[in-house]
Amino acid sequence: MQISSSAYMGVETLVRLAMQSADGPCTTKGLAEWTNCPVSYTEALMARFCDAGLVVSRHGPGGGYALAKPADQITVAEIFQAVDAPSDFAPHPPNTDTIEAEGVRDLQGTDLLWAALKSCVMFFLTNVSLADLAPQAADQVGDDADDDARIDRFDMQSTMYH
Repeated sequence: MQISSSAYMGVETLVRLAMQSADGPCTTKGLAEWTNCPVSYTEALMARFCDAGLVVSRHGPGGGYALAKPADQITVAEIFQAVDAPSDFAPHPPNTDTIEAEGVRDLQGTDLLWAALKSCVMFFLTNVSLADLAPQAADQVGDDADDDARIDRFDMQSTMYH
């Protein structure tokens, strides 16, 4: 599984947007400067995020982009899926539970291993939200016990992999 530059920059861009959301909408130019990307590239990413329902666009003076829902409700997996082909990030690996026996026999060598690894990565990313990556965004969501438990769970997961 290879993470595309669009997926990488998409996460970076939406983390920046989540961090700035209290200040109002962010312009494409501002987002491009923060991520050190061309404005045209950032515009293309934002169009994909609008289509996916992750951000909203406000036109006119004081306009720009804002998250379409709270940062704790947008996962990194959703960001990946918004910028890359769905077939690249299938939600379930082909295994004996999800494909017919004939299909399992057709998989050669390590195909099942790589498909399972891709699925594990995507499963992990469904449990990482923008609020996990942008502490200021987590503060804007609120201080209830669910948020604290979610952040503690992420901290434990991230230390397991380092």
